[in-house]
Amino acid sequence: VLFICGGAFAGLEHVVKERVDKASIGFGAPLPADMEDQEVQGKQLGMVEPSDLVSFGLIPEFIGRFPVVVSTRGLTEAEMIRVLREPKNALIKQYAFLFAMHDCDLHVTDDALAVVAKTALKKNTGARGLRAIMERVLTDAMFVVPESTDVNAVYIDAEAVRGNRGVLLLKGSMTLGKFLELSEVKNGGGDHANIVEDHDVEELQLAV
Repeated sequence: VLFICGGAFAGLEHVVKERVDKASIGFGAPLPADMEDQEVQGKQLGMVEPSDLVSFGLIPEFIGRFPVVVSTRGLTEAEMIRVLREPKNALIKQYAFLFAMHDCDLHVTDDALAVVAKTALKKNTGARGLRAIMERVLTDAMFVVPESTDVNAVYIDAEAVRGNRGVLLLKGSMTLGKFLELSEVKNGGGDHANIVEDHDVEELQLAV
């Protein structure tokens, strides 16, 4: 019988650090590490021993049934972005499917995805926190689009994710391709502030 046990074990890195620090005394001892840094946490968890799990609170009889202990490290920003758009059931694909049901395209810029990933890392919520961030950004659009008949696309950039302005709705003759052309997004990004003034582009008001 093969037993596999997994979990977050929040705070285990501090138990490991305490053990390692006790064994490191003198001029060769390492400097205090920033335990809020995910890379540092990963290194500490990579040195986990059964005694650390006992100190953490697990009973020895339980730990004895798991002779192999393996740790995983937190996701990087680049990996978070891949989680957002690459898996078969990725979040961006899910939202794109929801809007497609109403004949509406969804476009999320690379900068916007980077801000979403950075926000999740800053909040220390990992990949689980990505949906909450996307829900906050898209909630209003998900209510407005089904009730509208002339919305062609929903456009999200970094400013919308940061909350500096609302999500853009492209209506009427303003298609996604035309908007990207006008804002020069295809050529590395450009200022589309003037395009928002077009009557076929609507900025959703930020919730107070």
